[in-house]
Amino acid sequence: MKTLEMMRRNAFWILDSIKGRKVRKAYLTIREIDRLDSEDSRIRRYQKKAFQKLKRHVCQTTDFYAAFSECQFSEFPVITKNDLKENLAGFLSKVYKKENLFQMATSGSTGTPFISYQDEEKKRRVNAEIIYYSEKAGYRLGQNLSYIRTIVKQNQKSWLRQFLQNQTLIHCEKLDDAGIEKMLRQLAEKSKQGPVTLLAYASTYTAIKNYAQKKGIKRADNIRISGLISGAEILYDSTRESVEKLFGAKAFSRYSNEENGVLGQEEGKNNVFVINEADYIIEILDEEGNPLPDGETGRIVVTDLYNYGMPMIRYDTGDVGAITTEKIHGRRKRVISGFSGRKIDVIFDVEGRALSPYAIVNNMWSFSDIRQFQFIQKGKKSYFLKLNADISEKRKQELITMLEKLLGEGAEIVLEEVKEIPVLASGKRRYIVNEWRAEDAKSLY
Repeated sequence: MKTLEMMRRNAFWILDSIKGRKVRKAYLTIREIDRLDSEDSRIRRYQKKAFQKLKRHVCQTTDFYAAFSECQFSEFPVITKNDLKENLAGFLSKVYKKENLFQMATSGSTGTPFISYQDEEKKRRVNAEIIYYSEKAGYRLGQNLSYIRTIVKQNQKSWLRQFLQNQTLIHCEKLDDAGIEKMLRQLAEKSKQGPVTLLAYASTYTAIKNYAQKKGIKRADNIRISGLISGAEILYDSTRESVEKLFGAKAFSRYSNEENGVLGQEEGKNNVFVINEADYIIEILDEEGNPLPDGETGRIVVTDLYNYGMPMIRYDTGDVGAITTEKIHGRRKRVISGFSGRKIDVIFDVEGRALSPYAIVNNMWSFSDIRQFQFIQKGKKSYFLKLNADISEKRKQELITMLEKLLGEGAEIVLEEVKEIPVLASGKRRYIVNEWRAEDAKSLY
């Protein structure tokens, strides 16, 4: 199988070379910047040059940014998902045809279904990010990357594409025993062909941990794992330790999103993310948009230096954290610490089976006319959905039908339209809430 792995790796780089070595060049740049001390002036010069190039592009080719050609970086407005949704045409570059851009669907961390777009060069940049940061977690290009996630139309990949990229999408909707057993069987089958690098939500790893403890499984000897990568939520130490022992591999938490890419990854301290300074400028701002000193917690705001198709300058991710400096492998690196994670509970279907919270979240992707939502389980079969949206009765019925199919026959679903979803003291919104079996929901974490 190593021969096949090597063939895939060589084929990937040969194809990239034919297309101008775009992924390779991006990979080498990310590696070069990552190996520098964050206080090295070369990083500041690099980011300034990249931003000036981006600024010229956005001011000349987008309606929204046309008025900011004389502005300094800090004078650009902070934008949100709703800004992008409500004025999509204003943010899309006129250099590109919308139908030629890659559509990225996400729920976001505020419960806001959101469609963004990336040009081909940006997509290649993200490929380079995934390769580089996955290598730091034990992956080798050509190895299998297995993603455990709820699969919907927006994140499905063709069989051919999965084969060529040696990627596997493992559907995880149910987090009950049967659902986890099926996932583990698929992993065992896939790892017969060689070691697998596994990517999953932290809540999925926690469900696997609880299942293994309940069944008395100490080691999954039939599954060969080279590395574990967690995303979207905080990977708690108890879960980390358990899955590392179970699979015999080190776990890494990654900070990334669909609309941008890999923003940072652990490299030392748990849940402290070394910032990807090659591709992003990351700020921490207060509610009024003022920069906060290092160590103070606020809104995580990202400038994507390489998406020219739908530029995002000073984009509020909806996440909360702080920036500090840590000494890592002899270098002083800027990191995101105090990351609050995405506040999300586990819910249960009408039969009392635990569902992945992302079974709800990912199925909301197709309802991009929703500005915000909050899904609440009130009882065994009682569910409540708050919507901040201008949505037709037909779309409401489609939404209810989708939820009934997911939750099971007899699910009682109430929809309420609201003007705003309230925020927590941390500044984040809870968009999946379990008020019925709150203790069970939290115990999965």
